Amino acid sequence: MKRLAPDKTIIGKLERRYPNEIINLFHICPHALTANEAQYLIGFKTADEIRNRRTKATEEIHRRLRSKGIELTADNNG
Repeated sequence: MKRLAPDKTIIGKLERRYPNEIINLFHICPHALTANEAQYLIGFKTADEIRNRRTKATEEIHRRLRSKGIELTADNNG
């Protein structure tokens, strides 16, 4: 059975590598991440890489929603 909780060593690495960035960017503490989320984030070398990927993903979400006639506002801008 696959584990949902991340390995403690990965959480420790994330907390050392990105002391506040995960909380600031995703509004979640590193120890609250799933194993898959933690594994994904540990693959980034810098916080700038995570920020850039998040920005790109957000832009893609907005583009896809606009193509369906949905416009995000400040109230529902995720």
